[in-house]
Amino acid sequence: MNPNRDQFPLNSHGERLECVGEITLNLEYWDCECERNFIHPIFESKCPVCDSEQEESPASRENEVDQVLGR
Repeated sequence: MNPNRDQFPLNSHGERLECVGEITLNLEYWDCECERNFIHPIFESKCPVCDSEQEESPASRENEVDQVLGR
């Protein structure tokens, strides 16, 4: 088991979450600089459109991930 997973609460899909104030971030996704299609899974290291890199980009908001994935 990955010890880092134990440090964060999980959503109903088993994805790590982090609360920052009133914002809940999904640590399994990140946002690039694109205006549309800006949410990427964490295993994608770079956006093919805007060249944003996962390591330098923020985690996605949980509510936006749910909306994009139709949850």
